[in-house]
Amino acid sequence: MDWKTHARRAAHWGLPAALTGLSLGWTVYAVGEILSRQAPAPLAYTVAGIYDAVWLYALAMETAHRRQGSSGTLPSVLGWLFLVTSVCVLVTHGLMDATTVVAVIGAIVPAAAKATLIMAVERDATRISPAAQSQIDAVRSATRDQVAVGRAVTRAKADRQTTAAALDREERKARGKAQKTRHKAAAALARVADKSPVDGADAVAEIPALFSDDDLARVLGEWSGGDTPAVSPGVSPAVSPGVSLPVSPVSPQVGPVSPPDEIPPPHDSEDAAGPADLSGLAEAAAVAGVGTPQPGESLSEAQLTVVLRWLRHSENPPLSYRRALAAYRAAGFSAKEERVRKAYAALVDSEGADA
Repeated sequence: MDWKTHARRAAHWGLPAALTGLSLGWTVYAVGEILSRQAPAPLAYTVAGIYDAVWLYALAMETAHRRQGSSGTLPSVLGWLFLVTSVCVLVTHGLMDATTVVAVIGAIVPAAAKATLIMAVERDATRISPAAQSQIDAVRSATRDQVAVGRAVTRAKADRQTTAAALDREERKARGKAQKTRHKAAAALARVADKSPVDGADAVAEIPALFSDDDLARVLGEWSGGDTPAVSPGVSPAVSPGVSLPVSPVSPQVGPVSPPDEIPPPHDSEDAAGPADLSGLAEAAAVAGVGTPQPGESLSEAQLTVVLRWLRHSENPPLSYRRALAAYRAAGFSAKEERVRKAYAALVDSEGADA
C-alpha cells in the first residue's frame, strides 16, 4: 500500500484510537485513586492497569470478529460490561474528588471511544472496491438523467397543450368579435331601413356595372359609328366640345364585378412557385386510396389533403403554408382559401401527432 492508503486508514482510525487511549488513561487514574485509599498505591495502580488491559483486549477481539463477520459473543459481552463498569467508576471518582460536571464528562469518554470504534469497524466491514463504487455512481447518474428527461418531456407536452388551448381561445374570441360586429352592422342597417324606407319612384336606381377602359372604348366606338381613334389602355377617348354623339339603344354588356369564390391562378410575384410536375401526384393519390386530382376540377377533402401533402414535401425542408399555397395555385388547382388553410393546418397537426 502507498502512503495515501496509509494516510486514509490513519485518518479513519485516528479518532477511535485517540479516544480509546484517553479512556484507558483516565480509567487507570480513577481506579488507582479509588483503590489507593484501601491499598498501597503501586498495587492499586497495577490492578487498575490489569483492568484496562482486559478491557482493551476485549475491544480488540470484538473489533477482529466484526471485521471478519464472525460471531464474537464473549468479547462483545465483556466489552459492554467493562464499559458500564468504567462509566460507573469514572462517575464515582468525579463525585468523590470533583464536581458533577467533571464526573459526567469523564463518564462520556469511554462511551464515545466505544461508539467511534464500532463505527470504524462497521465502515471497514461494508467498504466496497473503487470499481464497484464507479458502477454504482454510473447507475445513479443514468437514472437521474432518465428522470430529468422524463420531466422535461412532460413539461413540454403540458406547455404545448396550454399554448394550443390559448390559441384556440384567442381564435374563438376573434370570431366572436367579428360575429358581433356583423350583427351590429345588420341591426344598424335594419334600423336605417325602418326609419327611412325607399319605395316606388323614390327608389334608387341600380348602380351600373363596372367595366374596364377597354370595354368603355369599345362601347364609345359603337356609339360613334366606329370612327373613334384607337385608345391606349387606361386612357379614355377625348370628346370634342360641340360634337353630338348619337345615342344608341345598345347598352354595354358588361357583367357585374364580384369577389371570386375560388382562388384564381396567381399573377407573377416573387413568392409564386413555378409550374409543378404532376408526375408524382398520381402515385401519392394511389397510396392514399383516392382518385388522382386533376387541375381545374373540384377536389374532395381527401384529394385536397393529398395535393397539399405532395406539394409540402416536394422540397426539403417542407414548404410553409404561403409557399404551398403559391405552388397549389401554380399547379392549376382551385379551392376557397379558407378551405385550403384548414386542410393545411390539419395536415401539419397530423404530421406532428405522428412524430
